[in-house]
Amino acid sequence: MSMEINQCNGTLTVTGLSELSAGHARAFRTTMGAALTSDVQTIEIDLSEVQIIDGSGLGALVSLYETANDRRKEAGVTIRLANPAPPVLQMIELARLHHLFEIILPGEKANAANPPPTCSSHETDTSSLHFH
Repeated sequence: MSMEINQCNGTLTVTGLSELSAGHARAFRTTMGAALTSDVQTIEIDLSEVQIIDGSGLGALVSLYETANDRRKEAGVTIRLANPAPPVLQMIELARLHHLFEIILPGEKANAANPPPTCSSHETDTSSLHFH
């Protein structure tokens, strides 16, 4: 799994996820925890390439929600899950997590503008992370 994280103007954008399952959940949590800074107001995760999500992946999303909002208690952090495939959206809804996250369906637009070129970006290959 290789994901790219961009940070700009208080928004953390995650792209390149292909699955959020037991094999990748810990790496996702670790990577996202390291990317969170106190100025992050919005996290947008592009789920368009995610075909597999399980309980561990859903748990990783909830963990991200809790961690982000613990770090920014006074204002809170909005987490958007963008472009989920129908089976992924169904899992999110069955777990009743659509109340925690802002869901952006394919074809809908978020309120955020495209990041200017001065934003920071890095790609993380989570296959090189070790699981303990």
